[in-house]
Amino acid sequence: MNQYYKCVVKVSFEDKKGNVKYKKESYIVSAISPTDVEAKMAKQLSSEDYEIVGINTTNIVDIITD
Repeated sequence: MNQYYKCVVKVSFEDKKGNVKYKKESYIVSAISPTDVEAKMAKQLSSEDYEIVGINTTNIVDIITD
């Protein structure tokens, strides 16, 4: 059964002066295990330079989008 995980990712980007900066982004991922979260994030962020800095389980029961 899938569970919701919070995945925190550190992403690099260039500012207006050309310096490399980092920012943290949080994602909610429906997955079977932390390994599954990593695989889904790799697919989602395949074109970016990123590092997963944390994966935690959540108490989220459901996500309602309507």
